[in-house]
Amino acid sequence: MKKNFFSLMMLGIGLLLMTGCTDATPELETPKEPEKEENGLPINVAISHYNNENTYYLLNDDEPAEVFFNASQRYFYVDEPLQFTVEKDGWFQLRFYSPRALPNVTIWAKLEGYDDEFKLFVFEKIMPFQQFRMQLPFAKEDVMVTTRNGKRIQIMANEHISHENLSFRIECDAPYYKTLKSIKSHCKIWFGRYHANQDIWRWPVRAYHTREAVAIALNMFYMFSSDEFAQALHEYGHLYNNANKTPIDKNEILRRAINHGGLCFGRVSGVLGTGGGNTYGLSEGVYIGHYPDDIGDPHTLFHEFAHCMGYGHDGNMTYENGGTGWTPLCQKLYTQFCLDKKMPVYSRRFMHTRRYAANKYDIPAYSSSAHIIEDPELDELDGGLNRGKEFLPTDWGEKEDAKPLSFTLDYTTAGVEQNNYAPQGLYVHGDSLYVTNGIRNGSFSMDIYDLSTGKPVHKKRIDQWTNPNNNTEAALPKPVEVLYSNGKIYLCGGNGMLLVFDGKTSECIRTFNYNPYPVGLAASDGVVYIYRNWATAFAEHNLSFGPIGHSPSIVSHSENSMTADYDGNIYAIDYHNKRMMQIDPKHLMAFKLELGREIKFAENPRHATWSADGRLFASFANNKFCEMNPKTGEMIKDYTTIGNITLKTPGRCIIRHNTLFIVDRGAKTLYAIPMNELK
Repeated sequence: MKKNFFSLMMLGIGLLLMTGCTDATPELETPKEPEKEENGLPINVAISHYNNENTYYLLNDDEPAEVFFNASQRYFYVDEPLQFTVEKDGWFQLRFYSPRALPNVTIWAKLEGYDDEFKLFVFEKIMPFQQFRMQLPFAKEDVMVTTRNGKRIQIMANEHISHENLSFRIECDAPYYKTLKSIKSHCKIWFGRYHANQDIWRWPVRAYHTREAVAIALNMFYMFSSDEFAQALHEYGHLYNNANKTPIDKNEILRRAINHGGLCFGRVSGVLGTGGGNTYGLSEGVYIGHYPDDIGDPHTLFHEFAHCMGYGHDGNMTYENGGTGWTPLCQKLYTQFCLDKKMPVYSRRFMHTRRYAANKYDIPAYSSSAHIIEDPELDELDGGLNRGKEFLPTDWGEKEDAKPLSFTLDYTTAGVEQNNYAPQGLYVHGDSLYVTNGIRNGSFSMDIYDLSTGKPVHKKRIDQWTNPNNNTEAALPKPVEVLYSNGKIYLCGGNGMLLVFDGKTSECIRTFNYNPYPVGLAASDGVVYIYRNWATAFAEHNLSFGPIGHSPSIVSHSENSMTADYDGNIYAIDYHNKRMMQIDPKHLMAFKLELGREIKFAENPRHATWSADGRLFASFANNKFCEMNPKTGEMIKDYTTIGNITLKTPGRCIIRHNTLFIVDRGAKTLYAIPMNELK
């Protein structure tokens, strides 16, 4: 048993369960019957033929525990993840224990009493964890078949057909199938509840653990079966199992690894793992963190498997005890096999266990990937590392043909006393103007104005909020920045929180802590970014994920802010270092935000905004408001004075409605200025 030397060093959160790991049928326009060749076989099964009548997904989240804990119902051999049976009345059943789909599968059959095998099924794709059932046609009627040598013969109807007189052979040219077929071990895999009354076993395996167990088992025994592993093992240093450091025969180690009879996967707590014989218990962090594009730590897998092979703690088959050992060897090779995409299941993205189980169970939030694995097969599953398929479109709320607006919004328009009004943050979406008022503790507010008449008409004020976590009511904390996107209002500021309000009801629906208090907000492509000393990303379609990415640290400053251009690029404004940095989300789904191109300024920037035609405007600490070259950061023109308006202390700004909306902190006023005045 290994002690828990780290307490899940994961910051924190994945494909449905993967493609189709629920009871639900894949979405089809119209369920179809598999197509038979005219007057006989083979049966051509397309993805579109799968429906509730013929398909069920094994180990799905709704599967009862008594089912997946029943070793007669849920088990497989690592060299036979694709199972076939024929049950009473000629019902054919296929089960596939794999997190990856298998394309272009032909199943040949050999029936007792007939000389040659014949083509029975042609599957377009067998789906991950699929169970497919169908009554064989020749259980009910005579059928014509094509034999291996090309003959057409008739199979006579036989309602008593069974597995005893019918055998199968798989034909598949997919690289993944060749990977599976190279596994030499016949280790049986099943799942156990173990001893619920013992503290170490108090938490049972859940369905998502069983799916990860399948991935772990396929990976481990594929690696043990490989020539690369055998060579690395024999070239490795001294391996021993006692205090005397008596060498262990490397061939014996390999034999024990490949020929191990079976593993019953369980879940432990308080320790990382426990193992011996068929007992194989892993903690939740081990189940989900073994991939190199997760935390990349498969150490426990091999520590506990060494116990299963009969090795103890006295040598270096579990702990290193001197620098070398079985576990670091296996750990290094496991990681490299995944990075080289040799492993059967080389990436967390095949199942996205963190991403999809986090809301339902106690899995930590997405962790930063130790390594990046990019692959077209994975991109097809989840939409790519930039962002997943579920992400919402950009919601600019822009009215491109809108008539420019011209007005002044100050305390008189806001309907408050002069000393109680100081606009700070602003946002425009459609005909709504959102303005934060941050002048006095206890009098903070966020006001919404209707712009449909061409002038700001006050609609709503949010100055109180109810915490959705504990139902306590409180005055609105100082709101620095505001954003509206996809039906939600986002506020950040002095309480060190990101507050999320329903755009219609103004009810607070989410809170996120951020320290020190955040000062920048921006949104693009279904992602909301919050910023002060680093940028943090949230998925709009499922805020319950929590953060899904962090940028490297940037110098923290209360004047930092964010902006977005009309191409969807997000920029973090670094006041202290006089620059603006583009946020690169290309590895967002690996929990990483990177910093892209940099625009340097001569002065300290407070805020910036972009026009639809690509012009860049910025307000500066020297109280200037200027158009800047978007490539070089050099000033093009000083717009501190526009017509009869001279800005005292220009702050936050945004261009919408063919209008520049800008806060003048010195005048405690918000101006709407037609863009045609900024020529």
